[in-house]
Amino acid sequence: MASIELGVSNGRVEGLNTKIRSIIARCYGLHSAEATLALVMLSCGPIDLKLPYERAS
Repeated sequence: MASIELGVSNGRVEGLNTKIRSIIARCYGLHSAEATLALVMLSCGPIDLKLPYERAS
């Protein structure tokens, strides 16, 4: 309803979400989450992504 009233669509966000999910699916088997994040950043541009944990040194 808001799409009709305001002329706003969430198509861009849904497209980006689909792109990120397909990248994550391709990355199963990689050794680190950082490699997956690097591929997402390379494919989708400057997105602020945070890991749910601190990286152990």
